[in-house]
Amino acid sequence: MAKRVRILCNGYANNEISLRFFIKQKAQTLGLKGYCRINENNLLEIEVEGKEISIDEFVRFVQKGTRDEKASNLFSIEMFDHFKGYEKMEMDIV
Repeated sequence: MAKRVRILCNGYANNEISLRFFIKQKAQTLGLKGYCRINENNLLEIEVEGKEISIDEFVRFVQKGTRDEKASNLFSIEMFDHFKGYEKMEMDIV
């Protein structure tokens, strides 16, 4: 079964480029497609789609990547059964 997930993370600064790079790399390794960017509300926004087992592993990876010492690292996770048809994994940095 396939699904799509949208994750919003609070508590990340725009200069945390390395985290976005590792998120993109992990998504590509798992065969997921979508995007990772800082949105207009200054939240780290991730949306990926693919096989359910890959989505589950990806969500665990993102959750594990948070810094426990920051109380402001809050997640919002939404799961969807329909795809948007992403063709690759993109992010807002080169």
